[in-house]
Amino acid sequence: MWAEYRQCVMKYLVGIFLVILILCSCERKVSKNILSGTDVDTIAMIDTVDTIIVDTVDVDTLPPHKYFRDSISALKFVKSEEYRNSYNGSIIPQMIKDYFPYAQKLLNSKYQRFIVVDKYTMRVMLFDRMGRLERAYKMACARNYGTKHEKGDERTPEGFFSVENIYDSTDWLFVDDNGKKSDIKGQFGPRFIRLRIPGTSQIGIHGTCSPRSIGWRCSHGCIRITNEQIMELVELVEPGMPVIVNPGRRDTKTNLEEGFDIPWISVAPDTARYRKPKFTPKPPVDTIVADSVLVVPIIVDTMPVIEMNIDTVKPEIIIEL
Repeated sequence: MWAEYRQCVMKYLVGIFLVILILCSCERKVSKNILSGTDVDTIAMIDTVDTIIVDTVDVDTLPPHKYFRDSISALKFVKSEEYRNSYNGSIIPQMIKDYFPYAQKLLNSKYQRFIVVDKYTMRVMLFDRMGRLERAYKMACARNYGTKHEKGDERTPEGFFSVENIYDSTDWLFVDDNGKKSDIKGQFGPRFIRLRIPGTSQIGIHGTCSPRSIGWRCSHGCIRITNEQIMELVELVEPGMPVIVNPGRRDTKTNLEEGFDIPWISVAPDTARYRKPKFTPKPPVDTIVADSVLVVPIIVDTMPVIEMNIDTVKPEIIIEL
């Protein structure tokens, strides 16, 4: 009796197994037929789409955020009839040529602005999302050339970073690398824009109690602008916003001598890499504390007008990095 019961159960299980095999076979045949009926050119076309829309903005005049496979497709996009007016006068077409990964991040950014801290022109520049200049402030940065490597090297880090947060720094006191605290308030000005930089949390854009230090390479690593300018800038800045710290010619020379190739972008036609650099001299004295220390007057010049014509950037001369 038990033997007959086991035989019935086995026949039932074998039957279920055969049904599953038949169904799987049918599904594979259907899938194969669907694939064989697909146009091969369609598959190739899908695989080589230049852009993928990853986000859009509500303002109709702004181009959508885009991800590009390469610099050629990115340049084609910014020079297209639909968006060429948005990118005329922008630094992004030239940035695509100078260093495409930076341009890729900005074209794909969800923020309405970005900052370039340019050590060559000694300016903090605020651009809209299309790379058109909105503000330019003369600045002071670290006394030593090249990008930052370690604590106490008195250098301003270079690269692609972002805004971490904005702080009221009115009552902050300066503490040097040895832990010695100054008793003078206001050295960081009224606001401090902290930058999110790997390896350090001490670098930011801030005001100063020493406005005559602006234009010199004299800080321990931070970027200074005047108190009035920092109050204006913080109204246009938001956490997460991209910040590019751009090396000058002498910084690039120092970096290469030390075995580091930090990307360099053009922020205006007269800052092209092939131009002979005008190095910013170091001040004769330290200006980290007292405003009265500096006796050499600073001649504040004007920011060169950015007139980058989008048609001057030729795709055939783009160098892929």
